[in-house]
Amino acid sequence: MKRKLCLILSLVLVLTALMAGCSKNEQPVDSEGEQGEKQEDVSNANNPAAKRDSASDTLVVGMSETKGDFMPVYSSTTYDGYVVDLIFDRLYSNDKEGNPIPQLAEKWETSDDHLTYTFYLRKDVKFSDDTPLTANDVEFTYLSMCDPNYDGRYLSYVSGLKGYEAYHDGDAEKVEGIKVIDDHTISFTFNEALSTNFWYTEIPVMPKHIYNFEKGDIKTLKAKMQKPIGSGPYKLTKYEEKQYIEFEANENYFLNAPKVPKLILKFTTAETMMSELEAGTTDVQLQVPPRSEHKEIVENAGFLNIVEFPDNGYGYMGINHRDPRLADKNVRQALMYGFNRQQFADVYYQGYATACNVPISTVSWAYTEDINKYEYNPEKAIELLEASGWKPGADGIREKDGKRLDFVWDTYTESKYVEALIPMLKADWEKIGVKVEANLMDFNALVEKVYEKREFDMYNMAWDLSIDPDAYDLFHTSVDVPSGNNAPGFRNEENDRLLEEGRREFDQDKRAEIYKEWGKLVNDELPYLFLTSNLHWDVVNNRVKNFNTSPFQKFNNREVLLDIELQ
Repeated sequence: MKRKLCLILSLVLVLTALMAGCSKNEQPVDSEGEQGEKQEDVSNANNPAAKRDSASDTLVVGMSETKGDFMPVYSSTTYDGYVVDLIFDRLYSNDKEGNPIPQLAEKWETSDDHLTYTFYLRKDVKFSDDTPLTANDVEFTYLSMCDPNYDGRYLSYVSGLKGYEAYHDGDAEKVEGIKVIDDHTISFTFNEALSTNFWYTEIPVMPKHIYNFEKGDIKTLKAKMQKPIGSGPYKLTKYEEKQYIEFEANENYFLNAPKVPKLILKFTTAETMMSELEAGTTDVQLQVPPRSEHKEIVENAGFLNIVEFPDNGYGYMGINHRDPRLADKNVRQALMYGFNRQQFADVYYQGYATACNVPISTVSWAYTEDINKYEYNPEKAIELLEASGWKPGADGIREKDGKRLDFVWDTYTESKYVEALIPMLKADWEKIGVKVEANLMDFNALVEKVYEKREFDMYNMAWDLSIDPDAYDLFHTSVDVPSGNNAPGFRNEENDRLLEEGRREFDQDKRAEIYKEWGKLVNDELPYLFLTSNLHWDVVNNRVKNFNTSPFQKFNNREVLLDIELQ
């Protein structure tokens, strides 16, 4: 499912990514991110959240600020993705193991040649304005991404459909590969049989009668970005930029109305998230950095719990491969050897994280540890730089052919993760003759600079990963385009070959071997400078019951969301 550009933007490590549940679209999140040990429930008389106005019918969830892209085909961060999934529905969801389960579609079929997927929709689904949802709405959603002027992040979801080019580049009125069979049956036919195609059919469905626009007039569609109407369990009632978003339950929701009548997504920061929980002004805080002082606050409060599980994501530093300095693999590897990543993980996460060496989550069936660990070795880093001709200048900064290893590192202001990372990274790299200066900005401004303008030396974010380990949408040469996820511009023929081979294979054991080989390649080539993999913590007030998030099911997953209730 989508890699959310939480880019990683959950305030964890950046990206969050990490661009949900975890969908095929990884989304960036900021880098920080099974039920932990539960404390005894205490009387609501001692629980400040229970005394809050409207506490009996309102759940307040703390999270990082949204970008404001509340539209399925344009949602670009994990946090915008949460909003989208509260308001819109997908053809299917997933269970705790990551297996697809029915949502809008009550069942589906795959053709013998693996080219066509046919979905049979439920007949009792209506949008919040009481208009029935049909296959025409599904078709419209996908046609919007096929539009010649579409400039969102999900082009890969439609570019492999049969007839995409004829519609996108020509005068065709329909995409041949999207066939509305009847009001409640639709099929998608792809040009090539790929194991990943199924996941491209999970974009949340938009009502055509609300979002309809003339082909080519994408501005009309985008103008409705912050006025979302869908078929989901909640309806957006108020959006206060930089503050919060209010929702009310859709009482006619086809999967049964949520048990919580009102929901507020409140924008918090690293400085405010724990104090809000202590004061009871929030009931839940998503993606709390796993640190001992945060655990101590939870234990001392007496009315908070930690829901803990391995994070399906990782933090990284993106580097501009179009810059000849960073195009040098020896420089990239030197920067990895020259930063004590495990020390950073130990200092910041205090035992709740490890250094990351491959862009595959530890919870994935494709994960491998048979790679270079890049343990801290400044001598090895200097050896690599010397081998490439980078010699110390008068001020100690290495230079070559009139260029210096002097970089601007774009990062964001919302996270204490960055506060800890900046001095450690600068000090370690200075020892090997590399200078870096941090340029702090708002996270959403960073997303724009990296993905739309693509003007940077390096930056840090995190990815909230998909269920499927396929990373085509992140690292393939074809997505090295403006607004594409391959913003660093990593281009490597063997990388492309393995990613393509992994998608063509349908046997999971064989796919795992392909991705392990790919993992070794990217571990050597370093499209990113990998940072850390950490535990995921959601902190929950005792008055909130059944908040059962896990690596493949975040709070917006229907199995989780519809089971939550207040005490």
